[in-house]
Amino acid sequence: MLHIPNLADPRYLDEVGWFLYHERYERHQFGGSYADERLQYSHLLLEEVLGFCGHDQMWLADKTVVSVGCGCTGDLAAWPAAIKIAVDPLLYTYQKLGMLIEDIDGTNRTVHLALGVEDLPLLDECAHLIICRNALDHMPDPAKALQQMWRILTADGRLFLSVDLGGFATPDEPTVFSADSLAALLQQEQFEIISCTHDEE
Repeated sequence: MLHIPNLADPRYLDEVGWFLYHERYERHQFGGSYADERLQYSHLLLEEVLGFCGHDQMWLADKTVVSVGCGCTGDLAAWPAAIKIAVDPLLYTYQKLGMLIEDIDGTNRTVHLALGVEDLPLLDECAHLIICRNALDHMPDPAKALQQMWRILTADGRLFLSVDLGGFATPDEPTVFSADSLAALLQQEQFEIISCTHDEE
C-alpha cells in the first residue's frame, strides 16, 4: 500500500514549498527551463561523483546507483548506469505536482521509490554507488539511514555523501552535524572515509 507522508508535517511542508517556489518563480542558474537546469545539474553531479570515485562514465555501464533523499531534482537523469534508483518519501507528491523530470535519451529509466531510506525494500549488497546529497541532516534517525545504506552497498561499493555542517536544528533539518560528529557517525556505522572536502560558504 502506498504511503503518502503527512504534508502538514513542517519538515515536509518546507521541502515541498522550496521546490514549488523555485518551480513557480523559475530561478534559472543555467538558463532555459527549471527542468533544463536540473538536467544540467545531473551532468555536473555525475562528473563530480565519478571524479571522487576515480572512474569514468563507462564504469557505470553495469552498475546500480541509488540516490537517497533525491527530492525532485532529477539527480540521476543524465546518468548512464545500468540501474538507477531514486529514493525519497516525497516522490509521489512531486510526481502528482508534475515536478519529476525524464531521464535523457539513451539512458535507462530511473526507478522512483516513494519512501524513506529506513524502509528500503532493496536486497543486501545490491548497490555499487549510493549518493546521499544534502539529505542525511533531514532524516530523523541518520544512524538508521546509514545502516540501511551500508546494508545495500556491495563490499567494494562507495557512498558519496554531502551534508550541511553547523547551524541550528529545524523541523526539516532536525540533525545538526559538525565535521567531527559526521565522521564519528560514519565510522560507527562501519564506513571508511576515503576522501573528505569541506567547503566554506
